[in-house]
Amino acid sequence: MIVIKLQFILMNYKEIYDRDYFTGRKSFFYKLGYGRFAGICFSNTFNQVAKHLKDSGKVLDIGCAYGFMLQRFPDSFQKFGVDISRYAIDIAKERLPTATFRVWNAEDNLPFEEDFFDIILLKDVLEHLEDPKAALENIWRVLKKDGILYITTPNLNIIRAKIFRYADEKEHHISLFPHSDLVMLLNDLGFKIVEHWTFLDILVYMRFISNIGTESAFICQK
Repeated sequence: MIVIKLQFILMNYKEIYDRDYFTGRKSFFYKLGYGRFAGICFSNTFNQVAKHLKDSGKVLDIGCAYGFMLQRFPDSFQKFGVDISRYAIDIAKERLPTATFRVWNAEDNLPFEEDFFDIILLKDVLEHLEDPKAALENIWRVLKKDGILYITTPNLNIIRAKIFRYADEKEHHISLFPHSDLVMLLNDLGFKIVEHWTFLDILVYMRFISNIGTESAFICQK
């Protein structure tokens, strides 16, 4: 079951994820600005996928924001990023001038050839989308056979529902999945789940094989 908060249906993504969102005026989690004091978090996220990487390849970060995840990949990778926010993309271009960035909605047909990417990152994106399934179908098309898809998204368990309800509404998290439901959706779309877990990432990264974590993570192959 996907929980949709109906008050946000037909959102204007570009209006929501503007400068005020990334500077913290319209965000619960980014009160001090997007990415400030979050270096450890991005490193923790990268460390979970690093062991699945080859020495080189093409990587796409969907919802790339300022490019913090792409920054952590070696220079041997060709780096691509898309985000709905022109404000964020402009900053990403300044920070990573050798990468390729586009303003794009993940629910629309991605502007790349079929079987193009070796790895695709989808960090904290699905929960913001009206049609997460469409985004995953688009990813399937541009991901190479045996390519890696790395997903993180909130885990809608009882802890998440009780503690983070206000935060999720404030952040426009309109599509929240229980961990087991996202397992089923990924399987239905044809992805092979190599690893999956729940986690907490508050000061230290805590990974669980149980449903206790308030975040979900998946390593998938096409």
